[in-house]
Amino acid sequence: MVTKQQFPDVRVLLVERQAENTSLYRFVLEDMGFAQIMLASNTEEALDQMYFNVPSLIILGDELFPKPLVEFMADIRGGKTGVAKDVPIVVISTQNTKAAVEEVRDSGVTEIVSTPLSAKSLRLRVCAALKASREFIDKVAYQGPDRRRRITKGKKGKRRTADNIGDNIEM
Repeated sequence: MVTKQQFPDVRVLLVERQAENTSLYRFVLEDMGFAQIMLASNTEEALDQMYFNVPSLIILGDELFPKPLVEFMADIRGGKTGVAKDVPIVVISTQNTKAAVEEVRDSGVTEIVSTPLSAKSLRLRVCAALKASREFIDKVAYQGPDRRRRITKGKKGKRRTADNIGDNIEM
């Protein structure tokens, strides 16, 4: 017998514009064992929820208003929303073109789920976001989890060594 995972201490903020999708996503999250699910239908409601409830996981639809997704992500990763900059964020993307997915990825999300989605794919991405051990990058050009997923055995060529140019470490 398979027991479902339990996440009683994880506070989830689900920001989705369409009520039908909200119901579906909430059902999947409840089935996964999340006990604390906060809902918002726009970015203004989401900011209120962030301020009062401080989520430990954020799930965003990609059709946000009044702020578009990329701007809202910049606010979260820039520390302008009252939540930790490195909070795990899963985006449910309806735009499945390569350019759209890259734009969302480059905004600093932890995981992306493309529609049409299944309950299983949402579960996998949520679990991956919560268990992610990728380093958080906080630079001017990019703020978010390290986008590199492959583990390299050593630095090869100048590209890897050039990654640290401009890093200032003070002791």
